[in-house]
Amino acid sequence: MPQTTTLITAVRNEGPFLLEWIAYHQLIGFDRIMIFAHDDIDGSSSLLAALEAAGVILYFPNGPETSPARGHRHRAYTRALSHPAVQSADWAMALDADEFLTIHAGAGLLVDLLEPLSEADVISPAWRVFGNNGIIAFEDEPLTPRFNRAAPAKPVLTNKHLGLKSLFRPASVSKIGPHRPKLDTANDPLWLNGSGQDITQSYRESGWAANGRTLGYDLAQVNHYMIRSNEVFALHNLNTPPLGDDASPHSAVEYQVFNTNHAEDKSLQRFADPVAARITELKALPGVADAHTACVAIYHSFIAKMRDAAANNPDSPITPLLDAGKAKAKIREQINWWATHEARTKIDEVPQTPSQEDSEDGQIMVDTNHVAPRWLQDLRHSDHRRGWYWSDKKFAAQFTERSANTLVVSFDNLSIVNDPSLSRETWGYSFYRAEGWSHLGVMAFEKNWYRDDALFDFMETTGKALFKRFETVVLTGTSMGAYAATAFAKLSPGCTVVAFSPQSTLDKKLVPWEERFGSGRKQDWSGRYRDAPDDCGPARDVFVIYDPYFEPDRRHAERYYGDNITFLKSWYSSHKSALLMRRADILKTVMQQAVAGTLDAASYYELFRSRRSLIWYYNGLADHLIGAGHQKLADQLARHLKTIGRPGVARAIQARL
Repeated sequence: MPQTTTLITAVRNEGPFLLEWIAYHQLIGFDRIMIFAHDDIDGSSSLLAALEAAGVILYFPNGPETSPARGHRHRAYTRALSHPAVQSADWAMALDADEFLTIHAGAGLLVDLLEPLSEADVISPAWRVFGNNGIIAFEDEPLTPRFNRAAPAKPVLTNKHLGLKSLFRPASVSKIGPHRPKLDTANDPLWLNGSGQDITQSYRESGWAANGRTLGYDLAQVNHYMIRSNEVFALHNLNTPPLGDDASPHSAVEYQVFNTNHAEDKSLQRFADPVAARITELKALPGVADAHTACVAIYHSFIAKMRDAAANNPDSPITPLLDAGKAKAKIREQINWWATHEARTKIDEVPQTPSQEDSEDGQIMVDTNHVAPRWLQDLRHSDHRRGWYWSDKKFAAQFTERSANTLVVSFDNLSIVNDPSLSRETWGYSFYRAEGWSHLGVMAFEKNWYRDDALFDFMETTGKALFKRFETVVLTGTSMGAYAATAFAKLSPGCTVVAFSPQSTLDKKLVPWEERFGSGRKQDWSGRYRDAPDDCGPARDVFVIYDPYFEPDRRHAERYYGDNITFLKSWYSSHKSALLMRRADILKTVMQQAVAGTLDAASYYELFRSRRSLIWYYNGLADHLIGAGHQKLADQLARHLKTIGRPGVARAIQARL
């Protein structure tokens, strides 16, 4: 059954930014959005009223008379917790209007985060703080496509960057706070971080921020656009009076702390077009477009007055923030620091040219031609400087020579096809690098399931010649990449293939039951490599790893045939067998054994026993038992989990029963 979700926010003078914030959070799956507005002077009350009249949000004026709670956020959260929209929800979350819940799992939707972590009571992803990206002026344009530079994930520059924001089960809490709920002391909770790791002991009683031990960004983060443009920051915090909603506005010193532009982060880029389309839909509702336009006009008038006042006061803290030259210099300094001290990117000092000039709004146009991926850095500066990069229209291939005996060939999966950054690495690059194996990484630039004659020609000539140089060749990938790994196996007789959740083909004539991957099913599946199981014969070993309870993957797996095929079951992983194995900390070992030639069913299942440490596993087992009508067994599982110290998981299973 789908889980219901409610989003709560308390705002003051956020009018121009509300449509994007609402559109995005609706798109990722929040069912209801509650907005409490306090003492606005930017016209946002009219916009919120129009949105409520159209049924888009629940709007609550949040004056001081409505609750004795201290501060407008506390008033809002107190009212929200007792409201049916929260009490009837499976999950709720409180965010500010400059915070965007960003989900890395799956398609970036709430369901992709909540389904595998459904036994939790609280899930607390951490902030990723975004800077101004060199933008000085306020413009009526969406934030997320324009502000794409942030503090580095590592090293942490300051603990002030690591505030938590929490998804929580309303039945489990007695109070909502800006960063975390206060838990009902009668409950025995399970609290997870943004990587799905158990942090209950660290935060059950107190704590508002992550630290080096509890920080995790694997599944989710909260993009915090604390600065936005410099004009907006100054208007909200440094103006007299400040327009923002904080009782204690940020100072000019705090601007320096939070204006972090060291690393590129385009985590929300994939939602840019859907959000723009949804904003257009919202503006078509009665009164919404006019109210939004009025908010924007009021903002421009406030900014003009602020600029005039700053111009007449040479000591104004606002004046330095309006200097585009200083903003650009700050970003260059941060980028160079990141390049020098973290060896993650290499930004060369190059003269400005017309194509590199800043845009009229002051945005820094970083020349991404000078951002080096790790493999290029290694070819230039490591002990392994032999290799090459082959570029074509729909694919690229990168080879680095390390071991003279072992070559790993990896293929991109679907989730990274749309990554346009030049710093993009091939699938698994860091691991193969650490192991000292030679590596050929094939990158896909389209969701075409590698159905490309140019790639076929490359693999049959350059690839095949390369394979002959190595005693051990291992081909690997997941999903789309696993199709390629099995399809090209015949080019390297005696090779080993490790295929995670593979598709055997997407030819409609061969798998008419396959309804996923529309872009792949549209490809031309005639000709070479039409059906991967037919191309596996020359391989020594082909390990097909799949979830036998996930029917589409099971049906693909069952199409592979031959004495060299070893079926390895990854129960309850759905289509994410590689991810489950990484969570269980066995993915590296499986690959190491495959390269060493020691991987077999017995060693795999011995390793796979560690899945029992995963909440994911117990959740999947319970769902399977309940779906099969074995409620008694599911109840026995829940009672067993209580005895082994997993009460949170047990309670979640019993709730489903």
